[in-house]
Amino acid sequence: MALSQTPSLVRILGWGVLLLWCVWSAHAEAGNSPTEAERGASASPAPSDAVLPLAPSSAAPAPTLRIGGYLGALSEQGYLNTLYSPWRTRLEANYLVDVHAVYTVERCTRWPLELEVEAGLAKRFARDHQTEVDLAPVARWKQFPWNEYLYTNLRVGPLGTSYVNSISSWEQENSDNGRGSRFLNFLVSELTFAPAADSTWESLITIHHRSGIYGLINGVEGGSNYISVGLRFVTF
Repeated sequence: MALSQTPSLVRILGWGVLLLWCVWSAHAEAGNSPTEAERGASASPAPSDAVLPLAPSSAAPAPTLRIGGYLGALSEQGYLNTLYSPWRTRLEANYLVDVHAVYTVERCTRWPLELEVEAGLAKRFARDHQTEVDLAPVARWKQFPWNEYLYTNLRVGPLGTSYVNSISSWEQENSDNGRGSRFLNFLVSELTFAPAADSTWESLITIHHRSGIYGLINGVEGGSNYISVGLRFVTF
């Protein structure tokens, strides 16, 4: 493949940096803007003997359903190499666009953890043209030391299911059985970023991964990985 036909990893990471910059800018602007209560207090301080109404709770209800999407490019590396050595990633001129829904099933009370179900529909384009349907249970870890400045979540779902209407030449070549499989495991590994915990949206960086779990599914050893960036919005 000609070098000019291979999308640069820097371009994909650049989109991720742009999303992070938008999140940071929104967070900084929200932090610097005075609230209505602050503006009211500075304009007309209440008398000391005045009876003030109780302030409504500022805690927003936790999201139950999120809708989002992302765009990714096919990585030539295996999943673990892509995960641990992203700076060495080489990308194919082969793309995937995904739309999905994330539903919160359970919120843990003792841990900053939520259990979710993700269902998605993806379409490959450029060299491949398969349609893909995915379903996976996912765990969302919500606590990081820098969350006051950039709210970050880690989402992991090691076991799911993925179905394609036809098998791509890439997956056939990397299947180890020469055939591939329409049904494979769908693995979710994702970082999300938002201005705050109660934000109505989040940006994301994810690896869209299909594989046979080292031959456990129809003898398929390999699979495909799409390095992707996207956005997700809270519906309710």
